[in-house]
Amino acid sequence: MRKGKKGILLTLILSAFMILAACSSETSKSGSTGGKGETGEVIKLRAATGLSSQHAWWSANMIPWMERVEELTNGQVEFETFAGGELVSTPDEGDAVLSGTIDVGLVLPIYQPDQYAMAEITMLPLAKSDAHIGSNAWKELLTSDVELADGKTFSELQFGDFKIFPVATTQEYSISTTGKEFKTAKDVKGTSLRTPSRIHEKYSEIIGINSVTMPAVEMYDSLSRGSFDGSYYSIADWSGYGFQDLFKYTITGVNFGHFNAFIGMSNEKWDSLPKNVQEAMTQANEELFSKGADEWIKRSEDMIKQNEADGGKFVEFSTLDQGVQDLINKGIEDTWNDYASLLEKQGQPGNKLVTLWRDIIIEQGGDVPAGVKNMK
Repeated sequence: MRKGKKGILLTLILSAFMILAACSSETSKSGSTGGKGETGEVIKLRAATGLSSQHAWWSANMIPWMERVEELTNGQVEFETFAGGELVSTPDEGDAVLSGTIDVGLVLPIYQPDQYAMAEITMLPLAKSDAHIGSNAWKELLTSDVELADGKTFSELQFGDFKIFPVATTQEYSISTTGKEFKTAKDVKGTSLRTPSRIHEKYSEIIGINSVTMPAVEMYDSLSRGSFDGSYYSIADWSGYGFQDLFKYTITGVNFGHFNAFIGMSNEKWDSLPKNVQEAMTQANEELFSKGADEWIKRSEDMIKQNEADGGKFVEFSTLDQGVQDLINKGIEDTWNDYASLLEKQGQPGNKLVTLWRDIIIEQGGDVPAGVKNMK
């Protein structure tokens, strides 16, 4: 009788161990939400953007980066993805990262000048640049060791709470309208354009353009209703929002800056990851960074062909009426000075920042207006 009870007890103990082992195995498969991870444990990270899934920053930058990280870690890392505002809206991705709502986000700091006052620097108009020059300059600025204030660099002053992975900036911004043409200077003045940053608002004020401020994700409906005439925008980025169906007139050959973004994690989340995962994320970003700029160039070429086939017109800046050229050029140098002054009034190192950005642009093969070269 005792022998039978011991046998039953032994069977129960063995069964309990088997259940625990199964649970442990299942936990390894399903993973945690991002701890250090034991051998074989899957680290699941929640990644999100408010942008559409077709947007190049998501489809051609962040998605390939996540796929490469999963590949380099042999499946140790898995990403659960949300796009199109499914989980987080633009521009709230940075806040969602820092609050822990998501683990990784596509952050667009220009949309939040109250939090990231100096992030708009890449939107300053330039004399010469392209997607590669703008992207490399943005990456260089983010990794610069030049101290701007209080012994801190640009990234430390602006994004000290983030682990940053740079992504390629957009192609240069142009002026596009739903049909209004700039045949004389009088046509430019009073035109209503959506402005993506305070820099464009200042520039518009200088040359007499009316500013309309809103995120790009809200533009399509407003443009469709005729609420304003057009926008400063990157041709390559039209397809992310369907603007190729709305814009009918675009001025090329004049640069209104590059919009920036980065893949961000909180420092706390980053520090919780195993070293091999950190190395994989860094390697993936380095491998894929320049391909993001290539994608913008390709999309621009495709958009121009499609838009022209649909009746769109692209006008080279140098062929415009001289009065229009003079007016548009008038505000470029003044905008650099005004932006530096704006930052200085807010207690930010505006003068040091704009001269640093100028030097980086030139080092990367770009150029700035003559007056900007003399800024100190």
